[in-house]
Amino acid sequence: MIVECLFQKKQTDSNSGARMASQAGDNAQERTNHFCKEEEGQSKSHLQQSAEGQSHTFSFRYKYNKHAVACDTSKTVIGALNTNKTFRKIKKNNMNKEIVIRRSKGAVPRAAVKTDFPCCLIENDELLDIIFIKNGGNVPSEKKTTGRRSFSSESENIVTFNIKTKGGKSVKRLMKNSELRLKVDDVCVYAFKDDKLKAALKRDGRFTNVIFTKHCALSEFGSETIHEMSNTVEHLNGKHFEIIVISDNNQPDSQENFLSDVSTEMNEASADDLKENVDPNKHHANTEQEETQKKERVKSTKTSAKYYEINNSEEIREILCSQLDILLKLLMRREKLKKNSVFQKFFRAEYDKSVQSFSEVYKIKQLMKLSDSVCQIRVEGFAKGTGFLLFGRFVLTNAHVVKDFLESPDKLSSTKYLEAAFDFERLDSKVKLVPVKKQLAAYCFLTDANQCRLDFALLELDDVDEITGRPRLLSRYLGGSPPNRGGICIMGHPDGGIKKADPCLIVENLQEAADKHISENDKFIYVMTQKSFEDKWNVYENQINYNSCFFHGSSGSPVFDEDCYLIGVHTGGYVYPGEKGKTRSVVEYAYSIQPILDMIRAQAKIKGLHEVVNTLEAYSNKSNESGTAEQDNQTD
Repeated sequence: MIVECLFQKKQTDSNSGARMASQAGDNAQERTNHFCKEEEGQSKSHLQQSAEGQSHTFSFRYKYNKHAVACDTSKTVIGALNTNKTFRKIKKNNMNKEIVIRRSKGAVPRAAVKTDFPCCLIENDELLDIIFIKNGGNVPSEKKTTGRRSFSSESENIVTFNIKTKGGKSVKRLMKNSELRLKVDDVCVYAFKDDKLKAALKRDGRFTNVIFTKHCALSEFGSETIHEMSNTVEHLNGKHFEIIVISDNNQPDSQENFLSDVSTEMNEASADDLKENVDPNKHHANTEQEETQKKERVKSTKTSAKYYEINNSEEIREILCSQLDILLKLLMRREKLKKNSVFQKFFRAEYDKSVQSFSEVYKIKQLMKLSDSVCQIRVEGFAKGTGFLLFGRFVLTNAHVVKDFLESPDKLSSTKYLEAAFDFERLDSKVKLVPVKKQLAAYCFLTDANQCRLDFALLELDDVDEITGRPRLLSRYLGGSPPNRGGICIMGHPDGGIKKADPCLIVENLQEAADKHISENDKFIYVMTQKSFEDKWNVYENQINYNSCFFHGSSGSPVFDEDCYLIGVHTGGYVYPGEKGKTRSVVEYAYSIQPILDMIRAQAKIKGLHEVVNTLEAYSNKSNESGTAEQDNQTD
């Protein structure tokens, strides 16, 4: 048996509601009935996609001077350091050098971590020593770390282990940067528990290619246990190793040596990861035998057309192949597909359905132009959500994005500064940061008399020069009810990263979609049932449901229909903890635009914001004005 109904349709009559059942039997049914009869008005907001890391502090030391850093555990070490003005100045003065960050704590103190080391693994009040060394050819990842996902929710699945920078017998050169070996005795490597050792070291990017082409392994200090490169890293946490050579024979390429299954966060190789894993001085690692093998491979693949191998591209090819291998395994496991041929048919069908509405070039061009209005909402430099230019100098986002930074119901905190970041489309983009005024133009976080859920904040920008020429999405709103079927496209900043677009399909029957999800994830049925009770998974009149890959950080993204018209604001999903604590979602949703505009206009009338009232006059729903006016100051 599966849960018959996880969701409850919000009704005016407090005694009505959809019946919910589960395998828990009579006791679960009693809880369900109690939940269904809960008095109207006591409904709280269901879980929103706004998970940020916890705050803690650490210090860094450079040339005997110590500096404190307030750290969000969802960030990387370099991301946290970059919030410190002194560090940014130090880094600028050493921009042509490679940064080395050494820990003071951990299993092996003084071990050097990479710049993308997760902050959640740094101990509270830990001291990090910063030095700069001659650039050994590695592209410093500290220049491109902004798009990383939050590590804090995955910290239990991450392991760290330490490796000597000087290898064992027969290892002549271990580190790409030879100066790193002279300055540091050990490096600290992090990886997810399911990562293969070889893949973890490759992703780290500091080791020469020799240890991957030869038969090498890790020798554990204290026990002399040998760990092969094909093993997972699950049992290496906190241990200390040196790299040894088992055999000088070159190892054949094998898909078994690639990552078998890691989280999306670790698999999305950003530009800096790719560059870090490519050694410009690769001639040190390549033997004559390797060069001969390369030439033979190129020769064997020649046909009537001429193909040429790109110099120093071997590691990039391996990274791309590993990512493809991961994608295949994850999708085949999720959809329970047994053969590659079945997977290909499924992938082609799903891809065709989700993008067919946005395959025309003119629509793509139009969406790209409209995307210029989309921005990232940042608080004290940290990404908190997404927003978009609605009209004039006003940005629309979700109320829960800024809810924790309010001084009063219509004013932002005087001690926190908010910014709208435009044009964050690449990790090296020149982002335009526009300050947000403290006074909110409109704000609402409640359920109105028509059983529409309102979760919005209208922010006013302080510098209009930076937004000149950008489209205002109110001009792309036609009014009326949103579509209940067909394709949509969401544009935002998922995971606090660069701007992305996700074409997907509207879920026409929410219950059928829920049943399908439950049947495919039946071992989490009790978890889903519990979350539905705890978070009150309600369904509202103005809700648009769909399946999207947009999760944390994308709240407040605009949602467009098949004709590129604005229909809603992406808000959240019915989420629950899945395997190993990973966040899963039954379905995601947006709230339609019309109730939002009606409430904004009602509040603007009371506040005397004539510009806002006049702008929204043509878009107002006259029949709904009395209801919204009575509730404009309510809150959950």
